[in-house]
Amino acid sequence: MKGKARIFTLVLFISGMIIHFLNGNRGFNLLEGITQNLALLTILILAPLISIPLKHEGIIDSIVFSFTKNLNDERKSFYGVSSFMLLLTPILNMGSIRIVHGFVGNIGFQPKILTSAYFTGFTFAVLWSPFFASVGIVISILHISYMSYFFVGVIFAFIQVVVAILLLRPKASIYEKTENTTEQSAEIEVDTSKSKNILLLLAFVLGLLLLLIGMESLLKKPMLLLVSFICILVPLVWILFRRKWSVAKSEYKLFKSNLLLNNRMEITLFLSAGLFGNAIANTPMVNVLGSIIEWSVQESLAILFSFILLFVTAMAIIGVHQIISVPLILMTLVETGIAYNPITIAFMCVFSWMLSSSVSPLNALNIIISQNARENGVKVAIMWHGIYFLTTTCIAFMYIYIIDFLT
Repeated sequence: MKGKARIFTLVLFISGMIIHFLNGNRGFNLLEGITQNLALLTILILAPLISIPLKHEGIIDSIVFSFTKNLNDERKSFYGVSSFMLLLTPILNMGSIRIVHGFVGNIGFQPKILTSAYFTGFTFAVLWSPFFASVGIVISILHISYMSYFFVGVIFAFIQVVVAILLLRPKASIYEKTENTTEQSAEIEVDTSKSKNILLLLAFVLGLLLLLIGMESLLKKPMLLLVSFICILVPLVWILFRRKWSVAKSEYKLFKSNLLLNNRMEITLFLSAGLFGNAIANTPMVNVLGSIIEWSVQESLAILFSFILLFVTAMAIIGVHQIISVPLILMTLVETGIAYNPITIAFMCVFSWMLSSSVSPLNALNIIISQNARENGVKVAIMWHGIYFLTTTCIAFMYIYIIDFLT
């Protein structure tokens, strides 16, 4: 690590150790804290391997190539990039933004259109995808199955996409129909190829989800373990089936390089944050949080949701990652012994994770999207997309009552 990142993660790690020792914890307690987020870190590191078959079969390239035809139509550009993100993000996590922007960043799209498409596609997946830490860590701590939460997350995710389309889509462009027959025929041919690859990509994503759900039902193993296994199994089966031995060698070198260079922040943050969060869970701060949470539960769901939302967002704005704040809330809630609906609480925490990731200028999601747009993170999140996030938050408050009533 270098610079501020090294200082920040080192402070987390040392602070966690000091707090543990002050509380009388030794040895295995420290090890438990350090390895607390190891399963989530594994998914983050292994998830990009899923893209190997898509990349080398030319599916991603052909879809991106079709975007160049819509460069002068802002609405079609928004729909195209958003759709691409919606398909890739559930399995590639943060890597989807890097991949998509690597293809479309130099085409010439307007920055605001790109950021709107990125937020639309990415926030959709944060709410339900098992390849995201937001879902994985919440269902793990609450000891609920992925299927029990799946439909709750997916339904709201689609509501959120509808809101994004209504609020963020650019004005439609009007063109004169001057294309000749040859150009129209070429366009039909390209569209046919594009549609085929989109269907293949959609089938790939749905196949992975069905495979994960089936494995969870049959094997009764944690979802985080199954996701990690799938990340390795899928590209391995493709390489063996297609006999792409040279691809395996080149991808291994690329994976090793990315692990050492691009994932340093994630590795150190997840391990140090796990130690720090585990240590904080045994301090008087938990008692204060427990009192506030207990009072909130007794008052109303809206007050509880407001507290979780404000706490996680405020912590994210000052640089404290959700991987610290969300488990802290969940472990505190579990320790208090208060009766609660785990599905409702799960949605509250996952939504808070999504919102805080989007609006905090110190969070990786906001940083990556704002850097791609070459604009300030606050401007991108609040000024460009504030109405979108405010609207979805208001809908979320109504949604928690529906969840609580139905589950």
